[in-house]
Order: sequence, then C-alpha cells, then structure tokens
Amino acid sequence: MVGYSFVYRRKWGDLVVTAAILALMALIALRLDDRPAPELFAGTARAADGDTLTVDGRRIRLSGMDAPELTQICSRGEADWYCGASARSHLAEMLRRGAIACSLIGTDKYDRTLARCRIGEEDVGERMVRDGLAVSYGDYAEAESQARQEGKGLWSSTFDRPQDWRRRHGRPQEEPHVPVESHLDAILRFFGLG
Repeated sequence: MVGYSFVYRRKWGDLVVTAAILALMALIALRLDDRPAPELFAGTARAADGDTLTVDGRRIRLSGMDAPELTQICSRGEADWYCGASARSHLAEMLRRGAIACSLIGTDKYDRTLARCRIGEEDVGERMVRDGLAVSYGDYAEAESQARQEGKGLWSSTFDRPQDWRRRHGRPQEEPHVPVESHLDAILRFFGLG
C-alpha cells in the first residue's frame, strides 16, 4: 500500500509538471501570435553623419556599425583627411539613389532608434562598412575584413576607431548596439523562438 501511494503521488507530480510546461508553451505561442511585426518605415532620408539619418523627421541610428564622428580627422600620409565628413558624404550619396526602407530593431540605452535600412536590396550599414567608411560595431565583421584587405576608406589611412576618438575627445561612449529587450523576449530567445 505504501508503494502504491508513492507511485500515485509521483505520477500526479509528473502530470502537474507536464501541464505546467504545456501551459508555458501555449503562452509563448500566444505571445508569438500577438507580437507585432517589426515596425517598417520608408521614405526619403538625409544623412546627419556617417551612421545616423533622418527619415520623415525620425532620427535613425544604423545598427551594427560605427562611422567616424563628423568632426573626426584621419590622416593619409602627411595629409589630414576629414574622414567623418567623408563618411557623411558617402552616406548622403547613397541616400540620393532612392527611397530607403528601415526595419526598427529597438532602442539603445540612449533611447535612440536603432534600425537596419535598405535601399533596394542593399543593406546601407553593410555597404558603409564594405566601402571602408564605417567599422563593424556588433555586425558586418566580414564586410570590415574585406574593406581592410582591399585598403578602402579608413583602411587606407591612420585613424582612431570612432569609440576611441569619442573617448579621447570627451564624448559619451557607446556600447555595441544591443536593442533593449523585455524579459519575455529573452525567454523566447532562450528557447529559440524569438
């Protein structure tokens, strides 16, 4: 009789745990169904600097890359090169090709809107890094490696990485762009659902 009671309680405990797991999975599935699609916005844009643009009055920080600060100066041999202004000019030239489409990723700890933007099929941030006018900052390592091997843009000069330049010039430091996520988003990501 004692053995039967133990087996009965164990089966009951297994049933409760199974029911709890199924309930959690159902809640996750409901949450996934209720998640809004990533916010998309499109239009004409203008460059504020090499990694920031404005689309319909909304200031966007391109995620995954970091361009020289607008006033940053690099050197090519003995000559100064205004690499920050060059990065902005390059981004502005890209933006003149047509409308841009951006997918909102989130906000960073400075409450800036982070997004990935495309002109046609081309990822704007990746192109800036591949052309050597920005560095990888959490993404685009392969594009940076290619630009470095080909000696493009910054890689044809002596320069401080933008975050190092900001540190030396008393500007606020940034961390690689990690979108702010909720606890549920972290759980979903843990289970491979987010």
